[in-house]
Amino acid sequence: MLIFLDESFRQHSRTGRRFGVLAGVAIPEDIFHTFQRDMFGVRAPYHGSVLKRDDEIRGRLLLNTGTLRTRARTGYSDKWNLAEDVLNFARSRQIRVFGVVCFRSDLHSFVCDDEARLDVTFRYMFERIDGYMKREFPGRVAKIVFDNRDHRTHEKNARAITNFFVRSQLGLGYDSILRVPFFAVSQGHNYGLQLADLVTTVTALFFQGRREFKPLWQTVRKMLHVADIGGRRQTSLKVMRDEPRQAWDQPR
Repeated sequence: MLIFLDESFRQHSRTGRRFGVLAGVAIPEDIFHTFQRDMFGVRAPYHGSVLKRDDEIRGRLLLNTGTLRTRARTGYSDKWNLAEDVLNFARSRQIRVFGVVCFRSDLHSFVCDDEARLDVTFRYMFERIDGYMKREFPGRVAKIVFDNRDHRTHEKNARAITNFFVRSQLGLGYDSILRVPFFAVSQGHNYGLQLADLVTTVTALFFQGRREFKPLWQTVRKMLHVADIGGRRQTSLKVMRDEPRQAWDQPR
């Protein structure tokens, strides 16, 4: 299983509160080549009107105020329709969405400053991915692929993630996840990361309070994995609204 992840950082439109979204998609490796081919078919009708053949799909370029104005004026937007078609395609392939929406001021940058202690945001994410893999794909391994940020961030996060998986009892238990993360770029035709970018953008817009984008969020929401954990319903998207307290030391 390939898990492609991306980040988005925003301010809530009403409160001004800053938050971060780390989210992405799970694509089985055995369908990935077919997914790549079919994703190209989804975007091909928009070549020339929205993007060029080798341009990457980027959420912030498709979903913005200009797109909303065009839809309000003409009732139609190629950019909106491309985003909608991509999400509907992903949902039709039963691709799942995982993510963390973090309003905590000390954690919403998704950078692990202490390599000996993995930030709880990542632990929430890995908890959900591991549970999903063991329930739905027993015996298979998830490979985490992060979108490119900067070398220093990658170095910090890679050290903290690997240390968590090989040195902590909790991390050792998440044995359905490959213990070394990967980092890649979304340029060109890496449609796994481009889909992760779009999903992350839609999720961020919804939690920012941009209700104009709710129809797209409804599609993303239907791609979440839902499980019964100890009699409680848990989705694959964790929302962290509270400021630090001791109870956050372990994932829930």
